Formats: sequence, structure tokens, C-alpha cells
Amino acid sequence: MSKPRTLLCGNGHKQPASADRFCIYCGLELTAAPAAGVGNETALQPQTPAQATPRPTSSQPAPHLNHQQVQQRQPPYVQPPPPKPKVNCNTCGGFGEGLKPNAIICEECSWLRPLVPGYQLDNSAFAWAADAKAMSVLRSIKPLNAAAKVVSEKVGRRWIESTFNSVLLSEKQVPQIYAPAVRAARILGMSHMPDVYLSGERSWDCLTFGTDKDSFVVIGSALAGSFRGAEMLFLLAREMGHCRAGHALWKSVIRFFLGEQGPSRGFMAGGILNAVMSPTALIGGALEVPLLAWARQAEITADRAGLVAVGDEQVARRVLLTWTLKSPMMYRQINIDAWLEQQSEDDDNYSKLSELTTTSTPYITPRLRLLTEFAQSQELRYWRNMIETAISTGRPKLPPKPAAQKLAAQKPTPPKSPATEVVKLKCATCQTPMRVPQAVLAGKTELPVKCPNPECGKITRLKKKARQPGNVATAQKPE
Repeated sequence: MSKPRTLLCGNGHKQPASADRFCIYCGLELTAAPAAGVGNETALQPQTPAQATPRPTSSQPAPHLNHQQVQQRQPPYVQPPPPKPKVNCNTCGGFGEGLKPNAIICEECSWLRPLVPGYQLDNSAFAWAADAKAMSVLRSIKPLNAAAKVVSEKVGRRWIESTFNSVLLSEKQVPQIYAPAVRAARILGMSHMPDVYLSGERSWDCLTFGTDKDSFVVIGSALAGSFRGAEMLFLLAREMGHCRAGHALWKSVIRFFLGEQGPSRGFMAGGILNAVMSPTALIGGALEVPLLAWARQAEITADRAGLVAVGDEQVARRVLLTWTLKSPMMYRQINIDAWLEQQSEDDDNYSKLSELTTTSTPYITPRLRLLTEFAQSQELRYWRNMIETAISTGRPKLPPKPAAQKLAAQKPTPPKSPATEVVKLKCATCQTPMRVPQAVLAGKTELPVKCPNPECGKITRLKKKARQPGNVATAQKPE
């Protein structure tokens, strides 16, 4: 009897042969590793940057690295790309080869040009370990996986899209939102651009739906109008992180089976007694609780993806707190420190039970605590250094400044108008400075000028010198 093959994901994580079709650590699809002696085993190993010091991960302490060691690391985007699968696209061939150099997105297949040629960003840059563990629990529930397959193949995207009265964004439709969405997708290393919709139905929500291969994002109108710049980039990078991490399918499953989540509709909506005594509630909770547990962990992964994209913890905190309050005006008025302190004191077992059974979003205090831990990690500094290097490498070259200044210096200086030329003199009595326009002296041989000093007020008489143009005058004694 032949020995079962070991299963590997695209990141090289080994699984038991009895595992499901997705990696229990990072969520990627599994493939069977060749038997010993067959093929090139090294080809299935995870692709990591060439470096002398191993890259820190969330599951092990980060080694101490100085700034020079981080700078000397070889960025992963210089490695040769993996073999290309066959993709049918008449415009770009599936990999952008037929696109114009200045085109970023293929209009036919949505292929997305990387920041620089060969740029890649592994999911482990922002993946939260508890997210993968909770997802493995979902995949171990066979009826739920069967339902997810139905949602994915038959009704998922079409059913969800029909519930939103939305506008599809593009370079010509609300570009101030679409442009940061494209930038976020490129920073996170996405190969194709998801569709982005603007909707007024869920004004304070930003949602990701679809399948593993075809995801899309819906941003609410109030949320879109409350942020700009780096804040909008963080918000949209969170959703691109959902797409990149393979969350779109399970987000659709939650939407399809559980609908809107909140205290009035969750497993505990009828109270503790109803949840314990009602067989219907218990049966529903058997699916609802693990789905909500995964959804909360998935939000932490999304927060980390947003932070990887912007690299600024204060921007991330400001967006999450404003989003929680659903009011930028209240965020500016409320004492944030006192509010978080109050929430921290209320973070007892009852709060955790409420979060466990009623919401798909983690409470803000522990959420910000995890965000701070990631912001201070060596891991984030490593990935930000790689991203900033790629952005600076791909930035268009500007003409040197000295050449521009030289061109400006060669421009002829326009002659001064006679109306702007003046004769400068001082009062003969109090020495107060005075200025007389040359135009006033035109055609005159002398001119009386009164001192502007109110305490003086003496008249100084100007006379033109003989044989000299009108730009020279002498001051006579005051009258």
C-alpha cells in the first residue's frame, strides 16, 4: 500500500494528508508534494527574500536587527516569477504583456500591474495566526463547506450584488476613491483588481464579497465621504487584504446564511435563556458561532493589511475609532483616552460573551491593542522597508533641479516701467525718508514735497540738475 503524499500550500506549509483542500495556516489551496526522488523538491519550498537573517514571523520572537541589516536584505521582487498559468485575454494575454506601458489595469481581465516588475508580497506580511486557525475550523465543518461551494458556484456574487444599489467605480467614476483602491491592491501584491462599488444602502459599511477567484468590494457613501488621503488608503487596503487573504467566499457565506449581524439578530438575540432552552437557537448557533468567531479574526488580518499599506499607526487608529463612532465630528469632540479606558474596564467575561455571540467585528479596545503590537514589531518594519524601496524604484524620474533653474535664469527680465521708478530723498528738517514717483517729475523743473511726518510737515523743494535726465533731483532747504 503506497504511502500518502504530503500536502503543501503555495507558501510551503506542510499538512497531513487528511487535511482539507486549503492550508490550515495561511488559507491557500493545497497541492500534493511529489514522492521522494521525484521532481525538484526545492521548487515547492516557500519563496522568501534572500537574506542572512531569517524574516521574523508572528509565531516566533523577532531577532534583533539593526538598521543596516534591514537595508541590506534582498527584496523578494527581484526573484524570478513563478510559472504562468494559461489565461485567455485578448487584450493583455492575461499578464499585461499586451498593455501600453502607462496602463495599470487591463480593462478585459482586470490584470493589475505590480509596483515594479516582479514585485510580490506574501500573505504572511499581514496574516493573523488566529484567522487561519478559525478558518480551518470552518473548513472542518462538512455541511458548511458544501453550502459554501453552492454559494461560490451558483448564487454568490449575483445574489449579493443584487442587494446593493451601487455604482461601479473606475478611473472615470469617482476616481478619488478608485485611485487609492488601486494603490492599495498594488502594494498588497494583488495580481488582479477587484471591482469596487459605492453604495448608499449600507452607508457606514465597507464589505468584501465574492469567491476565492472573483471578489469585489462595496464601500458605503458615508464612509467614503468621511476619509481621504492616507485614511482612505488604509480603509481600502483593509478590504484588499480581505480579498488577498481569501476571505471573500466566507464573507459571502456569512451574508447568505446569517444576513445582518448585531445584538438584535445574533444567536443571543432572544436572551441567554432562549439561547440555552431553544433547540432552534442551538442548531443555528452551531453554525453561527464558528462563522462569527472566524469573522472577528479576519478583521484583525484586515487591520494589519491596512497598516502594512500606510505604515502609520495613528492613521489606522483614527480611522478605526471614527468608524466605530460612525461620526468624524464626534471623534473630534470625544475624549478618546477616557473612552478606551472605560471600555478596558468593561472588558470582562460578559463583554466577551456579547462579542462572541452577537457580532462579526471585534470590540475596539482589544482590536487597537493588537494593532499597536503589530505596529511596533520588527516584522512590520521589514515589510515597510521592502514596500518603500519598491515605491521609490518605480517612481517616475523628475528632471534635475539645477537644469530647471538654469532655464528659468535664461528668461529675459522684463524692463521696469517708468511708473514704478521713484526718487528717494529725506526731509531736510527731520530726515524722514520720502519717495517721489518719477512720473510726477515729468516735464517739471522743480517740485515741492511736504514731509509726511505730522510733527514736521515742512516743505522740501526738489529741483532737477542741469544737463541731467529727470531721474536725478536735488533737495533744497525747507520752506
